[in-house]
Parts: sequence; structure tokens; C-alpha cells
Amino acid sequence: MHPSLPGILFSLATGFAIACYYTLNKKVTHAGSPLQIIFWIFAAHLPPLAIWAALAWPLSFDRFYFLPGLGVLALTISGNLFAIRALSLSPFSLMIPVMSLSPVFTSMIGIPLLQEWPSSSQWAGIIMAVFGVLWLYAPPEQPWNIFSFWPQFFRERGAASMALSALSWSVSAPMDRLALRHASPPFHALFVFSGLVIFLFIWLTLRGEWKNAPIAPSFRGLMLATGAAGASADMLQLFSLQHIDAGPFEAIKRVTSQVIALIIAYFLFGERLTTPRMIGIGIICIGVPMIVL
Repeated sequence: MHPSLPGILFSLATGFAIACYYTLNKKVTHAGSPLQIIFWIFAAHLPPLAIWAALAWPLSFDRFYFLPGLGVLALTISGNLFAIRALSLSPFSLMIPVMSLSPVFTSMIGIPLLQEWPSSSQWAGIIMAVFGVLWLYAPPEQPWNIFSFWPQFFRERGAASMALSALSWSVSAPMDRLALRHASPPFHALFVFSGLVIFLFIWLTLRGEWKNAPIAPSFRGLMLATGAAGASADMLQLFSLQHIDAGPFEAIKRVTSQVIALIIAYFLFGERLTTPRMIGIGIICIGVPMIVL
């Protein structure tokens, strides 16, 4: 499919929505227990997804859907938990670029599971994406000291959690594709987010967290906005993929979200745009498109 102007615009909008979603996640990390935060964010996804399902009625699925569907559900919880933990521990501008490891993990997982080996250009992109993420952690006073990157990455408290979040999303991508072989997209989306909300409600009730760690009222509107941003990103992604192939879409989405996140970190969170961070983002923006195109 040749990229059309609507496809490019929807891809740019998706990247912007993702950056906004993680920005709002950063703002709500101290609202209460992580599971409660995720519950309210997922609950805010349901109204637009229910409208989508109603417009697409009747929904289709078969009995082979539920195993991959439940897998996506579990991975969505773990991915969000790791991301919220990472954003609560570390600077925004150091965490969001780590999500660029997701296509790296996807490529690596495809080797043993699907016997799909990356091409030479994809290998170059994988190396650049990993190197770009590590370069973010170089000391500002020693931006070219490549031997300091790796230990600095592991010293950053949220880095490992964000890498695990990226791993969760990379595994959920092939699970999504498998699930959609057996169900329509509106059913899949509604099943996953409804299941997440029901599971978390039961879990939080059994643990007594509604009373022990209530969400501060001042954060409720912010959590609804976070859920709305996440739902917007999901729907924009679906609109994008109707007009553009997955490879160009991923490239535009990832690059846009990285650049917007860096701008947000500077103006909203007052984080320094250090030389290593600028170099790292630049390398990531070159490497990721080489993986997905």
C-alpha cells in the first residue's frame, strides 16, 4: 500500500497521542496504587470502544480466539504496570525512548518463533536503536564516553522496568495478530479492555485497596483524560492502518512520539536536553525506521 496523505497524517497524530498518553501517565503516577491507576485508565477506554462495537454490530469471533485474547489481556496489564513504575522512578525523557526497544524485541522474538531473520539493514537498525537508547544515559559531561553507557542504564531506577514494558508490548503484537485471525477488531478491543476492568475490579476488591489506598479526588479527572488519550491513540492507529502499511506507520509513529516526548520533557517537566539525550534520540529516529521498513 502506497502511503497516502491521510495515512501519514493519522500516523503523525498517533505518535502525538502516544506521547500525550505517557505524559499523562507520568502526571498520575502518584495518585494511588498502580493497579487502581490502571483500572481507571482502562475504564476510560470503554465508552469509545463500546460505541465502536455498537457501530460495527454484529461482532464476530470463534472459540479459538480466547487463548490469544487472554494472552493480550495479561500482557497489557504487565506492560502498563512496568511503564507506570518506570515513570514514577525516572525522568520522562529517559523513559519514553526506551519504548523504542519494542521493535527490537519483536525482531528478536521472530527468529525462534517464526524463523524470520532480520535483513542486513534491519540488523543495522537494531544495533542503532539499542545504541541510541544506551547513549541517553551517558554522563552529560562525558557525552562521547561509550564505556559509561551500559552501567549508567542499569543505575537508572526505572530503566529496567521500562525495558520490560517494551518487551511486554513486543510480545503482545504477534498475540494481537493471532487473536485477530479469530475475531473482529471491535470485539477484540472490547473483550481485552472489558476483561482488564473486570479483573482489576475483582482483584482490588478482594485486596481491600479501594479503602486502604483510595485515589485522591484531584487526580480523577486526570486519569479519565489519560484513558481518553490512550483510547484516542488506539483508534488513530486503526484509522492509520487503513491508509498506510504497518512498516511506514511504525516508523512515523515512533519517531513522532520520541520527538514530541523530548519537547514535552523540556517544557512541561523542566528536564534538561543534554547532549547525550539529543544524540540518543537522533540515533533512535534513524534506527527504528530501518527495523520496521
